[in-house]
Amino acid sequence: MAIGLSVSTIMGPWQGDATTGLMQRCRDSWEISLCDLSDLMVAIYLNQQIAEIKMSEEADFRLKNKERDETEYFDGQLMEARVDARKRAK
Repeated sequence: MAIGLSVSTIMGPWQGDATTGLMQRCRDSWEISLCDLSDLMVAIYLNQQIAEIKMSEEADFRLKNKERDETEYFDGQLMEARVDARKRAK
């Protein structure tokens, strides 16, 4: 959906160290186009409230138009992250 748009273009360059596995995963995907991120990474960014508006749009597109890519840790992880983001937005 968001061709060429990455977390880096939304949030700016990565700042600081990646001191945990989760932070390292986020850092490793920081420059990847949103449309090329795995479902897992979209869910992680949503859960961490990183680029939340664009990640929400990407999640909505995927949930409506694409099969899951089997990267989620559990079935429905992307959907759960999107529902949680909607709750926070209210």
